[in-house]
Amino acid sequence: MIGPQMPFRRDAAFRVLFGALAAAVAFSLGGMILMRVSPAAVVAAGPLLPWLMRTPTWVYMLSLPVLALVLYLGDFGWRRSVLMLIWGSMIGMIAELMGTGTGFPFGAYAYTDFLGPKILERVPYLIPLSWYAVSIVSLDLAARLGLPRAQRIVTAAAYMVLWDFVLDPAMGAGFPIWTWHTEGFYYGMPALNWAGWFATSLIIMWGYETLGAFRPPRPTRRAVAVWIVNGAFPVGICAVTGLWGAVLVGALALAIPVIAAGIPREPAGVPSVG
Repeated sequence: MIGPQMPFRRDAAFRVLFGALAAAVAFSLGGMILMRVSPAAVVAAGPLLPWLMRTPTWVYMLSLPVLALVLYLGDFGWRRSVLMLIWGSMIGMIAELMGTGTGFPFGAYAYTDFLGPKILERVPYLIPLSWYAVSIVSLDLAARLGLPRAQRIVTAAAYMVLWDFVLDPAMGAGFPIWTWHTEGFYYGMPALNWAGWFATSLIIMWGYETLGAFRPPRPTRRAVAVWIVNGAFPVGICAVTGLWGAVLVGALALAIPVIAAGIPREPAGVPSVG
């Protein structure tokens, strides 16, 4: 049903999903801290421990893409929103399958079994959705800078690389969700990984622009809030596991899009929404 009540329902859905995302992050980090300060808690959890570790991670990875879809539904409508979801997830999946199968474009790595079943036994099913979620928010934040289309695409892809500054140490060296089969200079990660992230993100952003003629969404702090909460998860994991260099570098990298988004600018040749 489309009518005056639709914005309210979308807002309500956003609040529920954002709450689930924040709760999953808080629960996971709180559990990791508890296990560090009180090893007896691990014994007390007994057979429930694997479930207590995996469930909030699954909630986090499921709520994030749905949250992103709901966030931009009012600006793009169902058709374009679903097309963007499919595009971002498909390109992310292809890149991940290539990476885990050939080592290109990210370097040689493999996913652990922590996230459950995998596509072709190589990439967990939830991973492609995370490419969509973070990339669409990155493009939103880049669109707020009032840049021409080509510069907006490049900036959004660079934001994805900034996110990986903290994501990779957290999920590779801290958790781990994946393991590197090479010796990289940054917590085991090779420099090729950043080049692969940037190239993959460029393709995703180009597709969003082509499919949706991406325009700066109506003024809202929601995208910034999603970026911050999403970034808090890997930063927190790095802090709990003692990866302090990654905490510092990652926090500074994640702050750049937030600070830039807070500087008001007039769009350069890009029509506004609403």
